[in-house]
Amino acid sequence: MSPRPWLAVSALAIAAAFATRLKPGLLPDGSTLLPSGWRIRPAGRQVTVGTLPLGLATLSDGSVLVTNNGYAENGLMRIDPGAGAVTWTQPLAAAWLGLARTGADGHDTVWVSGAGTNRVYRFSRRGADWAVDTATLADPTQPLFVAGIAPAPQRGLVAAVGNLSDSVYLLDATTLARRTAVPVGHRPYTAVADSGHLYVSNWGDSSISVIDLSDRPTAPGRESLRVRPSMFVGPHPSAMALHGADLFVALAGANGVVRVDVVTGRVMEQLTVALGPRAPVGSDPNALALAADGRTLYVAMAGNNAVAVVRVEPPAMRVAGLIPVGWYPTAVAVSADGSTLYVANGKGAGSGANPDGTFIGRVITGSVSIIPVPDSTTLARYTRQVYVLSPYSNAALRRVSPSRLTAHPPIRHVVYIIRENRTYDQVFGDLRQGNGDPSLAIFNDSVTPNAHAIARRWVLFDNFYVDGEVSADGHEWTDRAFAGDYNEKTWPQNYSKRRAWDLRNGEDLVNPRGAYLWDAARRQGLWVVNFGENTLTELDAPDAGTNIRTPIPGLQDITVSNYPGFVLDIPDTTRARIFADSVGSWDGQGRFPDLGILWLPRDHTRGRRADEPTPRAMVADNDLALGRIVERLSRSPAWASLAVFVLEDDAQNGPDHVDAHRSVLLVASPYARRGVVDSTFYTTSSVVRTIGEILHLAPLSQYDAAATPLWNAFTSRPAAAPFAHLPSTWPLDERNPTAFRSHIPDRDLARADAADEAELNREIWESVHPGSAPPPPRRSLVVAR
Repeated sequence: MSPRPWLAVSALAIAAAFATRLKPGLLPDGSTLLPSGWRIRPAGRQVTVGTLPLGLATLSDGSVLVTNNGYAENGLMRIDPGAGAVTWTQPLAAAWLGLARTGADGHDTVWVSGAGTNRVYRFSRRGADWAVDTATLADPTQPLFVAGIAPAPQRGLVAAVGNLSDSVYLLDATTLARRTAVPVGHRPYTAVADSGHLYVSNWGDSSISVIDLSDRPTAPGRESLRVRPSMFVGPHPSAMALHGADLFVALAGANGVVRVDVVTGRVMEQLTVALGPRAPVGSDPNALALAADGRTLYVAMAGNNAVAVVRVEPPAMRVAGLIPVGWYPTAVAVSADGSTLYVANGKGAGSGANPDGTFIGRVITGSVSIIPVPDSTTLARYTRQVYVLSPYSNAALRRVSPSRLTAHPPIRHVVYIIRENRTYDQVFGDLRQGNGDPSLAIFNDSVTPNAHAIARRWVLFDNFYVDGEVSADGHEWTDRAFAGDYNEKTWPQNYSKRRAWDLRNGEDLVNPRGAYLWDAARRQGLWVVNFGENTLTELDAPDAGTNIRTPIPGLQDITVSNYPGFVLDIPDTTRARIFADSVGSWDGQGRFPDLGILWLPRDHTRGRRADEPTPRAMVADNDLALGRIVERLSRSPAWASLAVFVLEDDAQNGPDHVDAHRSVLLVASPYARRGVVDSTFYTTSSVVRTIGEILHLAPLSQYDAAATPLWNAFTSRPAAAPFAHLPSTWPLDERNPTAFRSHIPDRDLARADAADEAELNREIWESVHPGSAPPPPRRSLVVAR
């Protein structure tokens, strides 16, 4: 183990050199670098579809249906596998996950979830024509949210899962009349049926509910059904596949798949489906498909961009190999003859630039891979390719610990500052020494002099990418180097106003206990203090007064009670003063926290809301606060052993000419290099890994385990001179015109990311460029309809 990681000439140095100047997109070897630092090179042919495809179904004529369930247009698409093209599109107000087919010989019936509309759509096919009927399960104002769909043709029923109502609804397959509603477990995901029972995966409580479909009706048109005791299977049960008495269940929270004997209700075995037997969370198995003979199970590993081929014959399940697919696979289907595998890739072929400011929810588009089922030789080649593409596979070879800088006064303390939603070009596009576009620098040196001074004094990172797309998953990535399947699959519905917000409630499904940076630090006996991160706003906690609450169990006794969270009426300079008071107290006690976490949210801005501070005034306040914080820390006795990391949780509110994920990263420390540009490919997970290595913490996920740490930005020769903040040259009291009428409701502007992001981006641009529209959208892809 090297005591000076920044000097180590090793596999780490080679990997860092390889990462230098890499940018997301197509690489010379034919693979695509994702903004996460992982690479894809999907097998088979690729068909571009809409945003976040979650459902796949094969039709009796051999064509394939896919549902689009993301931020942009929801609906149904038909793919002709022979042509490798979309041939038909049916927009829907909302769709999510549920897609099933019954019928044969060209007389198909397709069932589609209506998500937050609380509807089930039935498409009946006769030849080339489709007829559509709709069943409404409840008034759209009721929190039901239709998810998985399971036909039970032997009983003449169709089951529709109510993800937000913890219920399953049974419909008459002919009349579409609602028969009954049956309570199940928490946050049910999907269902499968055999001749006598319905099995429901309960995403939120690690169980499978079993409903007896053989019970007789107590009255005409009514069903009274018995629910067996739930079967415990493990964390985040989602997709299921049924073959005889075997029920296979994907456990996204455990990198695993279990086989359940439905007769006894016992879990017979669990198979780890990951890139290593002891891999931390991150593989995210979330979709299943069985071959017609029941001998092979295909498992979508969303976090690893791969499909596992699992042989399920006795005596035990085993992974026969891996198939490389697109970014974040979310659904799998097999052709009727077993010769072709179809894979829906939730994030498709990667990301891209958005110099026009296109909201990131529209930048990322899904795809479907059409893959001939591989023979053993091809599968072995595919497996090698998956490992080559994954940075996690060889992460152990690159692992070099800083050993707390034993050659000099060690870095023992970390201050982690989290800000909101800016791209690199918005802030640093004007810095000529970096890869910036000055035309996009709306918060340039005149607005953010302290950020510019920190970057000039220490390190300018011009190749840093956030792992999250929006704040909902961005804070998860920032705090634990991963966002789980619940978050990834529901935030696009939240942000498009199709689903009620429920992504920061402290439940294990949403915010896993013990999974965060602060949890890992506290398990090591370290002192952690939280200033605002993951706290509730005054709208969420109207009875809290001046006290701040957090729903996250691990934060509840380490969060400063008078530090405001997302309350944009309060200047960030006030937050800086509260933090400075704490630093003064720590200095007086002669001790300093091992890890301090601060949320500085005001650079989110309120757009052009009438008579409120302008976006530039709010960003300038945020910048001044940052400068004062770094100055105060640099004058603390702890400075000699301190590193400050500053990032944005996501980059959704602005344009960037390289990638919509590229963002602002800052480092301040006596051990930071001085006056350099570091173009190493870094991610949010790189920052989490660096903090973890300084504090001697184990990786939180496969992503920080695999990420390149920031040691290229550090030196063994400290320079402890204090930092002097720069006064703001932009008027902090500048206000939007009182006559302006925003299309964004005031309540949405008071909550983090509740505002329509496309509209907010437009308002921010127009506030900086009065009378000028944002750059026109640039499109290079047309999907056939």
